[in-house]
Amino acid sequence: MPLSDANDYLNGEQIKHSNLSRFIIGIGQPIGLITMLLGLLVLVGYAFNLEYLYRPIVNGPATNPLTATIVVLVALSIEMSNRVISKKMPVLLGLVATVLCTLYIVEGASGIPFTTTLVPFQSIVDRDLLLGKSNSVGVNTAFMLLLLALSHLSYIFKFPLISQLLSFTALCFPLISITGYAYGLTAFYGSMSLLSTTLGVLLCIGTLAVTADKGGLRALLSPYIGGKIARIQILLGYFVPLLIGYMVIRSLVNSSQNSIFGIYVVSICWFIALLVVVSAIMQEKVDSKRREMEQMLHHSAMTDELTQLPNRRFFMEMAAQKLEEDRELVAPLTSWLLMIDIDHFKKVNDTAGHEMGDKILIEFARILNKFVREEDLICRLGGEEFSLYLSEMTKEEASIVADSIRRAVEEIVVPDYTEKHGHITTSIGCAHVSDKEGVDHALRLADSALYLSKSSGRNRVTFS
Repeated sequence: MPLSDANDYLNGEQIKHSNLSRFIIGIGQPIGLITMLLGLLVLVGYAFNLEYLYRPIVNGPATNPLTATIVVLVALSIEMSNRVISKKMPVLLGLVATVLCTLYIVEGASGIPFTTTLVPFQSIVDRDLLLGKSNSVGVNTAFMLLLLALSHLSYIFKFPLISQLLSFTALCFPLISITGYAYGLTAFYGSMSLLSTTLGVLLCIGTLAVTADKGGLRALLSPYIGGKIARIQILLGYFVPLLIGYMVIRSLVNSSQNSIFGIYVVSICWFIALLVVVSAIMQEKVDSKRREMEQMLHHSAMTDELTQLPNRRFFMEMAAQKLEEDRELVAPLTSWLLMIDIDHFKKVNDTAGHEMGDKILIEFARILNKFVREEDLICRLGGEEFSLYLSEMTKEEASIVADSIRRAVEEIVVPDYTEKHGHITTSIGCAHVSDKEGVDHALRLADSALYLSKSSGRNRVTFS
């Protein structure tokens, strides 16, 4: 395990967190694709006069073709945003959707028909309206789509927190509509069809998902205790009042009482949700500092302070784990353990001082790390002694690695030392790691081989 991999191991909790966020981010584009296909299906319903494709409830509200068009534009922008090198097309789609929504809202306020010439299948819409059927873009739908278009544009232009806030606000509209359908409150969903409600929820999830590694969503998706508690609170805080409200509202007779109580339930649900998100953010900030301190302490306990290589404790734990893995994967076991020692290191400290000795140890560790593969392990055992665990190697390959290390050490040039005192050398002892005897036994054998290298003149490799 090279130095970089050891650091990744020690920061495993952070990797765990990023993997969870990455998974949620990954569902953003598929949801965008699904939503786009549903929006296109609505337009197909208009094209072939299949009313059930755009009016899911008989004589209920229909999904207007302008709504479907805007949904397709925003969903396509989400789907394309991370698939193309240029951001021009997603931005263009988002801007067109924003303009269409704005025009419809202005049209509703002024009475000037801006969108009638822009809406596809307007003749079918006019026919439905003449028959007394609901087929128009409600103000709530227009505002929802406008917020979602602006949310995705904010994401594209790298304002993820604004994007998240806009998406979360937009989610209010389809959830109020769902409450209306659940409670039988026409005023709550108005002209927003059940299909438009579904498309709105999907678009909100899609725009929120792409910002899952930021702000409130990062806190909610945290794999730590704060995130887990927040997710449970969100579910209970929304669905329990919703369920209680449903049971109570069925017992009320007066329609005005129904509406007031429905507003009360929705308000309570969203207050709880907002409260949970804020508390999750605050708890995540506190907990992240605690985790950071724990990781620093863990890193300190497992790492040599001078060379930043794993220390003996970390090495022995990982070597034992590696041995178990090699037993399962390789038969017979072909792993080797190397003990490496700087020759006459005491002389270095005595003649050039301990500061120079530290510089040599750092350079020595850097050279050793070059010979470590992803499947290998390296550590500083203590003093001038280092160790390598070489996995899945023949004796000849291990010998080549050991001798390459020896020759590379001979070529080390340390400023203010090499020109005065000459090059440093190293002695190496090698031992086969037995699946029966274990790592401790191999370390003792490698130590004995290292002693033979030193007693035979140093600057050499010896196998036990």
